Formats: sequence, structure tokens, C-alpha cells
Amino acid sequence: MNNASTNGNLPTISSNWSDFNSQIYNANTLLDLVNNKGRVILNDNDEDVTDHLVITSKFIRGMSQGYIGLLYDKGYIVDENTDPAILEFSTYEEMINSGLEDLQDVLNNTPSNYELRLYEGYNINRDDFIKLVNTYMAKFIMGKARTSAETVDYNKALTHINNGITADFNPPAKQNILFNDGQDWMCYTLSGGAGYIPVDQKIPYLSANDPVTQPADYPTDTTVLGQATSSDPRFAQYFGYTTNFGYLNAARGRELFSNYFHKRFKTANNRNVDGYSTNIFSLAELQYLKAEAQYKSGDFAGAATTLNSSPRYTVGNITTLANDAEIKKALLYEYAIELHLNGSLGNNYFFMRRNDLLQKGTPTNFPVPASELEITGDMTYTFGGEANAGQDGTASGTNSWKTL
Repeated sequence: MNNASTNGNLPTISSNWSDFNSQIYNANTLLDLVNNKGRVILNDNDEDVTDHLVITSKFIRGMSQGYIGLLYDKGYIVDENTDPAILEFSTYEEMINSGLEDLQDVLNNTPSNYELRLYEGYNINRDDFIKLVNTYMAKFIMGKARTSAETVDYNKALTHINNGITADFNPPAKQNILFNDGQDWMCYTLSGGAGYIPVDQKIPYLSANDPVTQPADYPTDTTVLGQATSSDPRFAQYFGYTTNFGYLNAARGRELFSNYFHKRFKTANNRNVDGYSTNIFSLAELQYLKAEAQYKSGDFAGAATTLNSSPRYTVGNITTLANDAEIKKALLYEYAIELHLNGSLGNNYFFMRRNDLLQKGTPTNFPVPASELEITGDMTYTFGGEANAGQDGTASGTNSWKTL
């Protein structure tokens, strides 16, 4: 990764850093007013909503610290009592643990009449909010590991999963306030019929299960592969074929991109429309987290049952047997197919990372952005590249998904 302040594409690294830290700052501002300055906050009806806003602020802070820990190798643990003049970096484990502490506090102290307001006219009731908090706690616990060698508390993850969402968390879009911007770009289709961003070649490779017609690496010569044939009806429902590659930057790895584009959530090149789906956290993602936790705990039968209750079977008509190889391949497949643009931030990447499935030289997290390091006076650094394979922050590729 080019982590230089002169890099015009630095926002790829820095945008989440800025966004999540801004949310932490906003949350701490309110918590400081309440906890340190004794402020009581009233709503428009002169009702005391202080406790409710404290819960919302801790939820925002916990989520933001958790995501910084998932995405970056280190970050700042900051609360309403932190002196900004003496900030020090904390490891990703510490960041996630701090986020989990806030979220556990939310679980323990959410008032019975609490509602989370997403936007005017749309609130989440307490029961659904508690399910959502449990769901993200499970994601953070499972996603913390950078390699399969790191310890994960699967029993704790399963406790949160079993108290998590029971349906897709999919609030309707509100124009310019809440919509799925990732889908907006990833589903964009050009006038020639190509997707703005081609789908990873891994998807037709896994769906066709025929390395002759759909190899793991797309040919780097002038070859144009034909349409893939799959027994899974979701492949044709979710993805479209084209011979036009759209805005393909071959220098970024021609072998990675396919002839396919995402069409499952395609809506006239615009997802910023009232009422459209947002697909923030799908029930399928939670089911696959559960199956993985069961599998990693040695409960192959439980993992197979969970997979056979998921869209893998109910939509894809694929039955999963209770054995190691079958479950491992099933999870890889479902993260690639069912969860493509249909789940929370980083779901496929975090799954690949914690299971050592990333290809050689792939970064396992972002570095602190150069723009931040220049402020702190720290040395700029980065991750990734085949020459650094196997070092901290860079995947070795020894057991990448192509070996399964």
C-alpha cells in the first residue's frame, strides 16, 4: 500500500480513520458534558433524555473503536477524560477490547424505553437494538484475529450470536441521510453493459467449480472467458456477464478481475433513494459467523446444521455435510457469493484474514495513515507486497483460498 501523504489515493487508507475518530470525538463531547460537567439534556418536549444519549454515545464510541481495531494495526483509545496532548497508540487488540467494553456497558445499562433514532421517522426499539449490539460484538470478537494462530473466544462469540439479530438489519434508505454508498458504486453499470467495478474472478471460479472454463486467475493475455455455468441459482440471480471490462486498471492485478458485475442490488445506477434496502447486516452473515464459531469449536454437526438453515440451502439448494473440508469450503463460498455487497463492512476480508485465506502479499490491516503520522511526528510505514509476505501485517499466502 502506498501510505504517503502525496498519494492521491490516500483516502483509501485514511477515510475510515478520519470518519471513525470523528465519531469518537462527537461521542466523547456529549459524555464529557454529562459525566464531567453535570449537564442534563432535554428533548423538544422537555423530557430528560440524558441516559438515552449516554447509551447512544457509548454505542457510537464502542462501534468506532471496534472498527478501527478491525481495520488498522493500532489506534487511539480515547474517552471523555483523555488528555489529547498525551495520546498514545494502542494495539488493535486493545482497540477492539475497549470497544467491546463500551458495548457491554450498553448491554448492561440500556433503559427499558430506549430507542435508537436513525433518522426522522425511523427508530429502532430496545429489543432490536440489543440484538444489534450483540451482533456487532460477535463480529468484533471473531474479526479481531489477523491469522488463524490467534486465539478467539468462540464460546463468547456464540453467546452474542445467539442473542443477535433474527432478521436482516436492513433499515430503508433515506435520501442523502442513510443509503448504501458501497452498493451505489459497486452496482453502477456503464453504457456498454459492464460493471463499473468488475467482480473478483474468485466468484465465477467458485460458482462454476470448473478450473478449466473458470480458472482461479483470469488470463492476462487477450483471452476473454465465456459465461460460467453453476448449479447454484444465486449465481445467475446475483451476477451478470459481459465481455466489456469497464474501468479495469490492469496494473492492479489483471488476473483478479472477471467478466462479471454485481446485479443483485442494481437499481438504475442509484441507491440513494428513499425506501431502498441498505443491507447493513444480513442474517446470513450472522449465520455464517455462527457456523464458523461452531466449526472452530469442533462442532461440525452444529456448523452443518447452521449452514443448512442458511441461504446456502434455502436459496442455493446446497446441502453441507458435517466434515472439516466440506464446512471450510462452504464458508469460503458463502462469504464470496451470498455476502457479496450483502453485509457489514469488511465481512469477506475479515473472514479471509482470520482463516489465512488471503493471497501472498495481501495486507492484513491498514497502517495509520501518513497524514496522521506527519502530525504525530512518527515514521511513515506500510504493509503488503510479496517481498514482505509472512511478516507482521502481510499475509504469507501459504494457505490461501486457492489451496482449498
